[in-house]
Amino acid sequence: MYQKQIFWALLVLCATAWWSCQKSAFEDAQLADHSAEFAFPLFSTSLELQDLMVNVLNDSLSGDTIRINPDNSMTLFYTGDVAEKKATDIFTFFQNGLVPVADTVYNAPYDTPDSVSVSKVILSAGTINLIIFNTTGQTLTGTFYIEQMTKNGVKASIPFVAPSIPGLPWISPAFDLTGWVLESDNNTLSFRYEAYLPNGDRIKIPEAGGGTPGVGLLFQNMTFSYLQGYWGYTVYPLTIDTIEIDINQTDLKGDVHIDDPKVTMTVFNSWGFPTRGVVKYLSFIGSDGLEYKLESPIFNGDSLDFDYPSWVAGEVGQTKATSYFFDKTNSNIDDIFNAQPTKLIYEVLGVSNAAQDPNIIGFITDSSTIKLQIAVEMLLEGSARNFGADQFLDLNFGDYENLDTARIESVEFKLVTENGTPISTNLQVYFQDSLGVALDSLFNNGPEFIMVAAPIDANGNATGVERTETFIPMSAVRFDRIRQAKQAYLRTSFTTAQDGQVPVKLLANQTSVVKMGVKVKLKY
Repeated sequence: MYQKQIFWALLVLCATAWWSCQKSAFEDAQLADHSAEFAFPLFSTSLELQDLMVNVLNDSLSGDTIRINPDNSMTLFYTGDVAEKKATDIFTFFQNGLVPVADTVYNAPYDTPDSVSVSKVILSAGTINLIIFNTTGQTLTGTFYIEQMTKNGVKASIPFVAPSIPGLPWISPAFDLTGWVLESDNNTLSFRYEAYLPNGDRIKIPEAGGGTPGVGLLFQNMTFSYLQGYWGYTVYPLTIDTIEIDINQTDLKGDVHIDDPKVTMTVFNSWGFPTRGVVKYLSFIGSDGLEYKLESPIFNGDSLDFDYPSWVAGEVGQTKATSYFFDKTNSNIDDIFNAQPTKLIYEVLGVSNAAQDPNIIGFITDSSTIKLQIAVEMLLEGSARNFGADQFLDLNFGDYENLDTARIESVEFKLVTENGTPISTNLQVYFQDSLGVALDSLFNNGPEFIMVAAPIDANGNATGVERTETFIPMSAVRFDRIRQAKQAYLRTSFTTAQDGQVPVKLLANQTSVVKMGVKVKLKY
């Protein structure tokens, strides 16, 4: 699952910074001429958009970063993993099982996926138990060999002393397979044993009855660190998933346009043989609930060939990256991102050795993976209309919390904004008690306009500063309720300049100042 910060996340963080700042001197926070009239500040802050960078990075995934360009524009980069598939999830090999040994020399085929011929296996764990049904009535001694399994040049051998136990098999202690190497040219293992009676006669161990051989090997929990062989042409399910997408870190609602998003899909592959991804299904679900299929000529017949580490070139353990770049010139990614996608649904089939080259020696390790990564690059410019965010902040009215209501004649809140950004704002504040129950709101008739966007030029750059003053008178009865509040619930709605009709640029050096105070007039 992944999250991509885009330019409107900065808008939200801007509001966060305003309302979470420390109290400081308010321009009208002085004793009025009349001795019974008092004004005090609630907050004041001055903020440059570049100061929001730290907030964005703190609230986002580690793959997020923001770059300030020479012209003070800002570019957001996001990188997130979408899907990862281990080779061992697709190609499974002999982990557990009982192998009957029908003769003193016996070749036993082992299970491999279709079209895979294994020539070398390095084992990292697992055990073998030798099982002998001794029906001779005498104790048998000897040695069991696995011809193609060696360690440090020594062939695997299991000595045995198997008494005759009526109705029961003799089972050897577990033989640890860690570090042993299996080598075969034809997907088989060759076994050989020498068994002797007490008088020294060598024998073939008789059947246990009903045609069941008297000797067997029990393989348990076999795992490998390296597997080498030939991968033929095989189609298999590579991955299918639904990924939840959150293109911002708040539950924003509104109409948004993103200007020229760029997306790079990179496949990191450490599977050591040719692999082709066939895109059976790849669609985004927009916030409108509609499906948006990713369309691009980059998909050659809905397939993509991934680069891979080569055994011949000695690249075991390496990872190769293959990148595919999408923008509005070669895909519909612009339409997709402007639909504010909430889900990515995809199904990809894998094809090994699609060219069917019989000369390619392939390999996988216990850590071989194919990983799909999405990188998003967005210049922080665009337009937004009625884009909202919900926030909470603590409140403390100090001495005014316990003031006798009968002494309050009138109350007036004042909001002052000095805005050098191309963003305008509507706001409503709901005053809540400690349980989150709303006591009242700042504006009686719903959200009101409190900040005018700075003027912009033809390129969407802010060209000045807009000052806005908003006065909110309040009766003593309403203030009596509000001053008991312990927190404020802010519902903010942002719109870029010219009612969100044109793209604007958010620059690192743009500044906004927001101040709020309250004036209380007392009766004497």
